[in-house]
Amino acid sequence: MKGLRISQGKWKGKEIPTPPDVSGHLNFTNSLVKKAIFSLMDSRLLSWGLSFDSILFCDYFAGSGQISAEAYSLSVKRLLTYELDQTRFRNLHNLFRGLRNVQLFRKDATKHVLKWEIGDETAYIFYLDPPYTYWSVTPARMQTMLEELYQFCLSTGKPYLILCQIPEHQTVQNIWVNVPYKIREYGSHLIIETGYETNQTLED
Repeated sequence: MKGLRISQGKWKGKEIPTPPDVSGHLNFTNSLVKKAIFSLMDSRLLSWGLSFDSILFCDYFAGSGQISAEAYSLSVKRLLTYELDQTRFRNLHNLFRGLRNVQLFRKDATKHVLKWEIGDETAYIFYLDPPYTYWSVTPARMQTMLEELYQFCLSTGKPYLILCQIPEHQTVQNIWVNVPYKIREYGSHLIIETGYETNQTLED
């Protein structure tokens, strides 16, 4: 399979390697979903009166690294990238080696969700696309992670957006029971969204 290409920003057209399959999950986001993800981010940033260069962007289950690379290409203020698999982490290290304001973590994101230093970023965007078994086999871990992340965001008082990509057959109600959310459908995938405006809308 050929590599993945960055679609916008200073790395536009750059090709990154397609990662090997790990436990039946490619961590490969198709172009339709990727476009939708960044369209949502653009919309939120516009509503906040901000741009990518003022935010912290965190990709908790990086896989191929294409979402992290797109975010870096758009000049986010700081990029945090998590990947537990050793081979994929090595590929990410090669991709981002020597770049400023990029931090790589070879850790299980569900156990290290907030183990990074808070900086002077104006807003936060968190993206989650975990292996599918995290939803079906260990949903409690995902629920705890999301709730911790949500409470952290509320505590900062800063604008924030949390996006989760999951396959459409997964159940979301139990995992998000304590977090306000919206569901968006894109082909065979769902994007679950919670954030600054989401809370205001649900409270009105």
